Amino acid sequence: MLHLTLDGFGGLRSRYDDIRLVQELLEEVPARLGLQPVMPPMLMPYYNGVEPDDCGISAFVFLAGGHFTVHTFSFREVYYADLVSRDVFEPEQAGLLLKRALPSETTHLAAVGRARTAQHKDAAVHPEEDFGPHLMINIEGYTGPKTMDGLFELFDNLPERIDMTPIMRPYVMPSVLPDGSRVLSAMTMIAESHIALHYFEATGRAFFDIFSCKFFDVDGVLAELKAAFPGESHETRLIARGRGYTAYRTERSAEYDRTRAWLPTRPSRA
Repeated sequence: MLHLTLDGFGGLRSRYDDIRLVQELLEEVPARLGLQPVMPPMLMPYYNGVEPDDCGISAFVFLAGGHFTVHTFSFREVYYADLVSRDVFEPEQAGLLLKRALPSETTHLAAVGRARTAQHKDAAVHPEEDFGPHLMINIEGYTGPKTMDGLFELFDNLPERIDMTPIMRPYVMPSVLPDGSRVLSAMTMIAESHIALHYFEATGRAFFDIFSCKFFDVDGVLAELKAAFPGESHETRLIARGRGYTAYRTERSAEYDRTRAWLPTRPSRA
């Protein structure tokens, strides 16, 4: 498994708000890389969220045993993309395709191996310097929910358990790899970004990740996740997303308030 991350800063807000462009990106990138999607792209415009300035588009597509997500934060003029695949692809080519569609003043591209490794070094996450943490968990001997209904119920309740904000009901989808083995994938979009899992039936392995633009207590969330996704062993990796992002903006607060001006006018239910 290879997990590609790309963080872009200082792009054009009009592109980050372009639904058609984001949909074409989710269709074109897997095709150019020779990866197999197992669903059409799912897009969620999100403009009135928990944080007034965290507005834009969240989108994803399941691949056979992986996923491709794009989160744009148009007002902040940043975007984040993740491409997870068991099939071999060229990270630099993927990065070039993303940069062409969503050009930015600066980008950070990284390829994270999700195979078992003897050692790795977690990144220190700094709220004053970064956009948010990305927590990855490789689970050996996964013993959590293994049915579509079971994973749907778990993902439907998981955001609240870890103090995140769902913006859609979960997607759970089976797929079959070329060798005939089965994979069960689950995804839910949260206001903070996304939560995903891929369970490989033949090997008993599962690959989980959560990306959040909200900083959280990693140890506390990890304990909850290990309880939700039990297994023989859990290998974790923490990386910082948006390293060096310091352009936090608050100008949208007044616009955010206007979108809720109707709330005090509602008749009381008392």
